[in-house]
Amino acid sequence: MSEPFSDDQLGRKAIAQHFKNILLNTKWNVFSLVAPWGCGKTYFIQNLIKTMEEDSINILYNAWESDFYDSPLIPLLSELFVKLESLENDDKLNNDINWSKKFAKKICKGTTVQAGINLKLFNCGLNFDPDKKMLDSDYIELKSEIQEFKCKLKNIQETLNKKIIIFIDELDRCNPMYTIKTLEVIKHFFGIPNIVFVLAVDKSQIENSVRTIFGVNQGAENGYLRKFIDVEFELPKYSSKEFISVNLIKVLDKITKFQQNNRYYRYKGQNNPPSEAIWLADFIFIMANMFDFSLRDIEKFFIRFDLFLDVLSEKDVLLIEPAIVLNTLAMRSMKDFDNYVNMSTESSDLIKELDKTILPLWKGFLFNNYRKTLERQVNSTTTISTDTIYDNMLGLRNILYEKISNNINDQERYLNDYPFKIKFIHNFDIIN
Repeated sequence: MSEPFSDDQLGRKAIAQHFKNILLNTKWNVFSLVAPWGCGKTYFIQNLIKTMEEDSINILYNAWESDFYDSPLIPLLSELFVKLESLENDDKLNNDINWSKKFAKKICKGTTVQAGINLKLFNCGLNFDPDKKMLDSDYIELKSEIQEFKCKLKNIQETLNKKIIIFIDELDRCNPMYTIKTLEVIKHFFGIPNIVFVLAVDKSQIENSVRTIFGVNQGAENGYLRKFIDVEFELPKYSSKEFISVNLIKVLDKITKFQQNNRYYRYKGQNNPPSEAIWLADFIFIMANMFDFSLRDIEKFFIRFDLFLDVLSEKDVLLIEPAIVLNTLAMRSMKDFDNYVNMSTESSDLIKELDKTILPLWKGFLFNNYRKTLERQVNSTTTISTDTIYDNMLGLRNILYEKISNNINDQERYLNDYPFKIKFIHNFDIIN
């Protein structure tokens, strides 16, 4: 097993240490770990758990994987018992665990693992019977057993002499009813000292779930959530540039293979350029800013770019600047994409700015007659010298000659067909 936060790029290890100290010493039961989608909540809690292996009994429960159940109580208790049974326990502790399991069977009797069947949390036999004394009613009996269940869990925790910390991930991706039921289950069954819950959530999505179920007014969700969450911790935000660097690492091996096989090309217009990884991160950062990408947009861009790299065959050349720009354009607007590819006079101001500041040398290069590119660029207004343009033209011609064909018509056809590879990816629905 790797060391916790061994690949940490964002300084999360120090934050995790502070959060760990709080969890091990707190008197509170329910924490929310808040961050927008795609900001590393899962990574953070997975590695936090690794740092706490010797200090507490830790359970990671992915709510999204279990929301086909009508009640979250079943998977929550199952995860708890699996963890407890994996420990070395004495007879008294095992007896408490077995009693708790029998109670769990009773309380979950009215549920099913079959998706799509809407059964109630409690057994349908728990009816109000006017012929019974209320002290003998099923409701009173159940209420008493819930209190005994809590006592058993408290005894288990005290016998183990370690806090039990249950981390719930992906709750914000569940259907709204399941999200609300999970909060309710935590409140009614687990309000026990030293049994702590940490909910890793996108707060806005949880609030949407509350609005969906209760139809409350804007802003009233916070009052509802405060009934269940004792302490809210917001995971510190990091910049889009840091986020780009982290996501770039995931595709860098694929890019490197093209470089190693001499199937990689970009213009070398900079003096003393930085490393390719740094240059790529800077270039994508410029594009993301120009198109006002959110962190979610950046995440989707990298998923899309990863798919694009898979489209390229062993015979293809990775033309890195157009690949990045065209994938970005396709995300923003296919109309802008088509206008750029076809050199349309209807291009937006953003596209004109793109031509001028980001890709002056590539303007019309792939999508017209690349034999005339040198002449066109020499006559255009650009801060890059004619010698540089010529050198880059020669560099591209050489790699196309070697890897594609020695026939200039084949090379030109290859360049003209290149945008289709990017456009093809647009047919995929990137859901994340």
